[in-house]
Amino acid sequence: MLLNGLSHEEKIAFWNIANVLAAVDGNISEEESVLKQYSEEMGVDFKFVDDPAAIDIKSELDVLRTDNLKNRKIVYFELYSVAYADTELHEKEQSILNEVCAALEISDDVRATLETSVKTIFDTYRKLGEVLEG
Repeated sequence: MLLNGLSHEEKIAFWNIANVLAAVDGNISEEESVLKQYSEEMGVDFKFVDDPAAIDIKSELDVLRTDNLKNRKIVYFELYSVAYADTELHEKEQSILNEVCAALEISDDVRATLETSVKTIFDTYRKLGEVLEG
């Protein structure tokens, strides 16, 4: 829903960084589900990147570094969602997210709010799942 406002080039850059985040901790199972939803949401049949380590994050961030602050916030929110899909942030994921925040000029206050929102959403869905399954 939020990613639809990105240009096609921004969607590709987002997808590439999201793939790196998903793979960096060595376990893609939880993140894969989120990535599939994003592919559908963006209306593009993205394929998983064969070698995420070959992606130049700085180049991808250059594409995402636009004057549109709202889109930059959306990108961070959704990338954080990928990293948090397994409810843990690994050191390498945190490092990439720090790089994203710096490149996209996301303030500490906004970053904290976006991260708290992601955690609240994920926790709500988990609790809902428990209630529905229990």
